[in-house]
Amino acid sequence: ISASDTLPSVLIVIFLTGFFWVFGIHGASIVGSLARPLWLILLEENTTAFVAGEAVQNIAAEPFYQWFIWIGGSGATLGLAILLAFRSKSTYGSTLGKTSLVPAIFNINEPMIFGVPIVLNPVLMIPFIFIPVINGVIAWLATVWGWVNPVVANAPWTLPGPIGAFLATGNDWRALVLNALLILLSVALYYPFFRIYDNQLVTEETEG
Repeated sequence: ISASDTLPSVLIVIFLTGFFWVFGIHGASIVGSLARPLWLILLEENTTAFVAGEAVQNIAAEPFYQWFIWIGGSGATLGLAILLAFRSKSTYGSTLGKTSLVPAIFNINEPMIFGVPIVLNPVLMIPFIFIPVINGVIAWLATVWGWVNPVVANAPWTLPGPIGAFLATGNDWRALVLNALLILLSVALYYPFFRIYDNQLVTEETEG
C-alpha cells in the first residue's frame, strides 16, 4: 500500500493513463481497475484519521487524481476546452470548444478526445500526457508542504473542479485555490500546442 503513496507511483499512473488514451484506449479504466483497490484503502485510512481528529497521512488516494491532476477529465483538458471556446480562429475549433466546454467543466471530455481528436494527434498528445504530470508534481508538493490538506472524501466526480477539490479535502479553501490555479496553468501550457492545432484547422478550412 505504501508503495502506491509515493510521487514516482503517482507519476507512473498519470503517464500510463494519458499514454493509453492517445492510442484510443480508455486509460482511466485500464489503470484505475488495477489501482482503485489501493486508492480505496488510502482514502479509508485518511477518512478514519480525519473523523478521529488525527493527522491524515496519505496523499495519493483517488480524489487526489480527480481534483488536482485530471481537471476536466483525463489530460486536464478543461484548459484546452477554454482555449477552443474563446481563442480559436477556426470555425471547427470554436464550435467544438463551445460544445465541449460545459461537459469539460463537469469532467466529461470524450467530445474533445474524439472530436479534436486527441487520439493519435501528434501535436496535442504531448500536452495531454505531460500537463497532468506537471499538475501531479505541483499538487504533491503542495500537499507535502502543508499548503493543502490531503484528500479525505470522495466527492462526486461530476462536480466542477474547485468545488470538488474543496469538498474532497474536508472543506479546505486552499484546495479550491490550487485547483483554480492548476486550471489556469493548463490553459497556459496547452496554448502553444493549441495555436499550432488551430492554425492547421484554419489552413484546412481556407484551402477547403
